[in-house]
Amino acid sequence: MQQARHDDGRFPGPIAWMAQHSIAANLLMILLIGGGIWTAFNIQKEVYPQFDLDVINVSVSYPGAAPSEVEQGVLRPVESAIRGTEGIKVISSTAREGSGSTRIELVTGTDRMKAFQDIDQAVNRIRTFPDDAEEPEVSLVSPQREVMNIVLYGPVDIWTLRKLAEQLRDRFLADPAITQVELGNAPDYVTHVEIPQYRLREYGLTLGQVASLIRRSSEDVPAGTIETNAGEVLLRLKERRQWADDFEKIEIISTKSGAAVTLGEIATITDGFEESGFHSQFNQLPSVEVDIFRVGEQSPLEIAERVETIMADVETTLPAGVQWRIDSNAAKDYEQRLSLLLKNGFMAIGIVLLILAVFLEIRLAFWVMMGMT
Repeated sequence: MQQARHDDGRFPGPIAWMAQHSIAANLLMILLIGGGIWTAFNIQKEVYPQFDLDVINVSVSYPGAAPSEVEQGVLRPVESAIRGTEGIKVISSTAREGSGSTRIELVTGTDRMKAFQDIDQAVNRIRTFPDDAEEPEVSLVSPQREVMNIVLYGPVDIWTLRKLAEQLRDRFLADPAITQVELGNAPDYVTHVEIPQYRLREYGLTLGQVASLIRRSSEDVPAGTIETNAGEVLLRLKERRQWADDFEKIEIISTKSGAAVTLGEIATITDGFEESGFHSQFNQLPSVEVDIFRVGEQSPLEIAERVETIMADVETTLPAGVQWRIDSNAAKDYEQRLSLLLKNGFMAIGIVLLILAVFLEIRLAFWVMMGMT
């Protein structure tokens, strides 16, 4: 079959037009090559594609409660309240000492925000939580994209390691290229208050009364607002205490003479860690992890470069015996996979060029290879 021609002898169609107008074809080729190069430098760099999890988490703190008490007083009311919510696929709960959490998996395709609002409202309507339980926290689970994991370890106590890890975290967050850093395998701080029984009897107190006084003296209290010409000014009494020195100053009771008795006078107060906290080890030495994540459009390569620069400076300030190592590096994984991809790509177009050059004209083989590229 012969292809139809115009009256002037030219073939119709875009390919024929390009063949007859080489300048336009060359300009289009330059445009495509330039666009490809620009895209290669500006494309989002990540090891795995970003995705959202259809999971909602409800967590409640219940200080001092055993796992069985957390299950009865916290988790069962939460499960009963959310069971009728539309879009729920699986509900699983975990009770720990002092806290509990409920994980809700949604049916694929469910509106995450609507389900989140429904569950949040259902949990907020619960009125049977124990008095000592804190306010529940409802959150959408978002996958964190870890870039690097740094381990600090050495022949020092866990307190020193955690302090060093906190200083390192603050150093990372001071860099504009790093926005999310968390500590891993580090137990939470706890202030221990030990009161002898004879001290309680001496002042006619109970542990419950002392605990209530400590709780009230350790909360930030709203104090209303003041109307000004510039608008409203919120007043808040900041009384939150964190360390033993702060708790020692809490006034517990007044004597008949009017003298104030502080918590430090009747109790032994020490700073420490949760007894149930997990203490990790590396090479049989205490260790703490510092996890660096990327957020949004941040590049793992840029973050890894900044982390390595900061660690080179920090290394000289570490105490004797304390060492660090990179336990995982997503930037390195990215570079290895990109290198493998480019290597395979160059091998493929090289083989195509060689085979076509043997059986066809070298010039034609070159342009076929360029088209594949």
